[in-house]
Amino acid sequence: MELIRISDQKLKIMLTPMDMSHFELDSTNFGEDSAQMHRSFRLLLAEIHRQTGFDADDTHISVQYFPSREGGCEMFISNLQNEEAECKKNANALSVAEKNNLQLRPLKNSGGSFRKDCAYRFEKLCHLLSACKRLYEIGFACESAAWKDEKKAYYLFLSLLSASPFSTPEELDFIVEYGTIENASILRLYIREHGTVICPQNAILELSQFG
Repeated sequence: MELIRISDQKLKIMLTPMDMSHFELDSTNFGEDSAQMHRSFRLLLAEIHRQTGFDADDTHISVQYFPSREGGCEMFISNLQNEEAECKKNANALSVAEKNNLQLRPLKNSGGSFRKDCAYRFEKLCHLLSACKRLYEIGFACESAAWKDEKKAYYLFLSLLSASPFSTPEELDFIVEYGTIENASILRLYIREHGTVICPQNAILELSQFG
């Protein structure tokens, strides 16, 4: 395991296939809300703290995970405690005019502090558009991007705050009515080689107009 301290708030972790086995991490189900995943992640955080003293408070962290073809991974862990306070301060300071300029509806407060990436696959474009429309109608705003692949399947990537890195807000449960849940980390590797971007950002906003 190789650790690189990027800043007081952010750490880069590189795990070999042997490291993944040691911590009982599996790239195919990373991020699932399971007892095994929680246990593995706690073991990893404890080892990180032992080696670097990095204060990875498990109630205020962001986890970005990028698997490698060899079976290892790169992971970025950030302490969001200070960032969260600053974001809330800035959000409260936004005027109505500024919100209109951003063209985003207010984000519902999920009470979460974990940055989580989600991905969904849709067989038809109309299903993707309908999902985006419903997300917009309920006021669910987050970072979002849409892609399609060579087989004409469509994908929606969401980056949001969740109550834990292993769960998603209940507001997203309805999306399975239109598509299927995908592993975001693995899908990103696939889509970079076999996909074409439809909407690189603000996909919920842009595509909701056509749903």
